[in-house]
Amino acid sequence: MSGSIQDMNNRVNQNRSLKPSNRAKFRDSNRDNIYSDSVPALTKLNFKTVSEIELKKIKERIKNRALRDRTKETYIYIFIVVALLGLLILLLK
Repeated sequence: MSGSIQDMNNRVNQNRSLKPSNRAKFRDSNRDNIYSDSVPALTKLNFKTVSEIELKKIKERIKNRALRDRTKETYIYIFIVVALLGLLILLLK
């Protein structure tokens, strides 16, 4: 019985040692950044610019791909349902 309590205490101590304040740091102390409330400087994102025509083509391609994927999934579901119904009919005969 006392082994279980000792194991519990060991786990508590191991978890306590994993806290960020006790973890080993790389190079220098990073404690300031762990619990910092200040927001780091935001990096401006550079997006690729495309023409309106190219944007419409891309959107149409995405819509076509989504429609094709939905259709494929529907066929797969129908096949599975038919296969299960066939199996059920065979088992009940």
